[in-house]
Amino acid sequence: MTAPRPLSLLTNRVDICGPLYLASGGMVHVLRSIPQPAAIGDLVRRAYGLDVRECRLLRSFVNDVYDLTGADGRFVLKVYHAGGWSTDEVAWEFDLVSHLAASGISVARVVPLTSGSLVGEFDAPEGIRPFGLTEYVDGDKPRPPLNDELYHAYGALLARLHRATEDFRTTHSRRAFGLELTLDEPLAQVLPELANQPEDQALVKELGGLARQRMTELAALGLDWGIRHGDVTLDNVHLTGEGLTIHDFDLAAVGWRAGDLTSCLSTAFADAFAAGYRSVRTIGSADLSALPWLRVIESIGNLRFHLVDKPAWRGTESLSEGWAEQILTDFRSSARDLLECG
Repeated sequence: MTAPRPLSLLTNRVDICGPLYLASGGMVHVLRSIPQPAAIGDLVRRAYGLDVRECRLLRSFVNDVYDLTGADGRFVLKVYHAGGWSTDEVAWEFDLVSHLAASGISVARVVPLTSGSLVGEFDAPEGIRPFGLTEYVDGDKPRPPLNDELYHAYGALLARLHRATEDFRTTHSRRAFGLELTLDEPLAQVLPELANQPEDQALVKELGGLARQRMTELAALGLDWGIRHGDVTLDNVHLTGEGLTIHDFDLAAVGWRAGDLTSCLSTAFADAFAAGYRSVRTIGSADLSALPWLRVIESIGNLRFHLVDKPAWRGTESLSEGWAEQILTDFRSSARDLLECG
């Protein structure tokens, strides 16, 4: 195997991959690969100048996440999948996280490469994969029994995050989460997958159309538009000795900020979460009216993930996990109220 070439300080690109295997004289095309922990440890040593003594694969799902430890401390490297966010878009995300940290928001601090850049990339068999490193944050995900105090703190943290993004500036760009990206594209991919379920197909199509109509109307009334986290659930916070730390910004983008409220305002602790948010920042009446339609849009996006995206790289057996059916069940149970308020 050819020795890995050194990191380029101009492109922040490093080679950790060997040659692809050949079959019948042709190249085997790869949908997704999982870099070996030893190769990732070597990448971090060279790209960041850190003493890495142990590297473990922490999670492999949409992206691959590695836990690294050594004399310099403990870190987390996220390797983004090929064909998703570009390297420039990931750089936008890491600039955002750095800005939030500087603004006093509790996040995992970004570690720059030796070149000074916050994001690098390497060639994988399936294409270019961006990566970025953060410090490890001690703490655990909140566990039951949950309470109002936790959700009040989470609401206040999210409001401070939204407020802190107002003066965020970067030379990098990221696609905005408007209706074309979040509704039109997923809906076009989901409907053919429901061809054998015509009633569900018709219902999803109708609710998707109503969601587009209502969001267009509400946007004209002044929906809160700006940078949103994109995945505000208890899965994406750690409870530390100093309070809550929020992480996983890989769905952050400019969009309707009310989308960050939908999950927690659907729980039994909605009042506490809303009170926490309002202790820092207001929630407009148009934003509250948009919540059910933002939930429809999110559900259609989740259907695309479970019916189209995930089976492509985890196999059709993943369809038996029941996630898509649960979303459709929720659609059926809420259809009457949604259609009446539409």
